[in-house]
Amino acid sequence: MVDVLSYGGGHQTAGILALVKLGKLPKPDIIIFADTGGEIPETYHHIKHYAMPLADELGIPFQIVTADIKGKGATLYEYSWEKNWMPQPFSRSCSKSFNVEPINRALRHYKGKELVNMWIGISIDEARRRKDSRLKWINLVYPLLDHNLTRADCDEAIHSIGMPMPPKSGCFFCPFNRTSRWRAIQKHTPDLYQKAIALEENARQVYPNMTLTGKAPLKAYLEGEQLAWEELLEAEEGCHTGYCFV
Repeated sequence: MVDVLSYGGGHQTAGILALVKLGKLPKPDIIIFADTGGEIPETYHHIKHYAMPLADELGIPFQIVTADIKGKGATLYEYSWEKNWMPQPFSRSCSKSFNVEPINRALRHYKGKELVNMWIGISIDEARRRKDSRLKWINLVYPLLDHNLTRADCDEAIHSIGMPMPPKSGCFFCPFNRTSRWRAIQKHTPDLYQKAIALEENARQVYPNMTLTGKAPLKAYLEGEQLAWEELLEAEEGCHTGYCFV
């Protein structure tokens, strides 16, 4: 049996790594990060300068994998551009092709030999996201759920080992970005903001009704007056998951 931490680069998976250092969780045998090519620079910086050195200190191999899409771009952005398409909430094909499949491919040599326990960084704040594996040789494990740990517990562990807090992980052109994250991307990485707008405009040449916000096109959406109420809701303390029953 082999234990594998699927590293997303955000608070929960960084928290798992911190909890391992603190001795509150066992060590996984390997850590794998599926790189879509679309994370913000701060995420890559945190992985390179904090997560990977800590994994090395703990004696855990840290592997980075990417998608293998024949005839298409190596990154999710390139792939989307070539298809005049962009990720959409109703389709999780981007996650499947650029996250799940690259990790499974890296672990395929265990198939038929050992059961893989795939650690997923979901805390009890997001327990509804728990699911079972569709593959018989991979067992999805949720160490934060099993230990009744929250995102706040992860942040406390990260802080206690002196590691800087990671930014929110996820592609800069993700349709699940909340308004506050779009604002942050617009302010801190204007080049990526313009790339997101360009990707949206490129897709809308073929799919005129497609947007990154699910509403108006991104640029028009961020300039809309309706954002005052939405941003107020997002600013409420304790809202981390985007699920608030409103």
